[in-house]
Amino acid sequence: MQWLKQIVVDILATLVIALVVFFDSSPVLEYVVYIYTGLMVLARSFTLFSQNFRAITKKKVAEAPVWIYHLLYFLNTAILIFGAYYIVSAGWAFIWFVAAYVHKSQNL
Repeated sequence: MQWLKQIVVDILATLVIALVVFFDSSPVLEYVVYIYTGLMVLARSFTLFSQNFRAITKKKVAEAPVWIYHLLYFLNTAILIFGAYYIVSAGWAFIWFVAAYVHKSQNL
């Protein structure tokens, strides 16, 4: 269960996205979602195009199960589509696709 520490930020991101979409939250949380999504898209782009960045991110002690990331990325995408945040949901779909692609290419 050491991997729970690794996904805390992803769970918090999902909770913040749910707060923004389902509750009348402050505009600050919307900006948090925009900024975090932008940073994640940038990080996944580096992962997609840079072998050195893949090597750095692969060095984890206890890796969380892959299905948890798929579930969280799916929830983020679905919640954002439901809330009509289409551009941000496209960012999360990109994050999800790149994560699946990189994981699959590393396990070949």
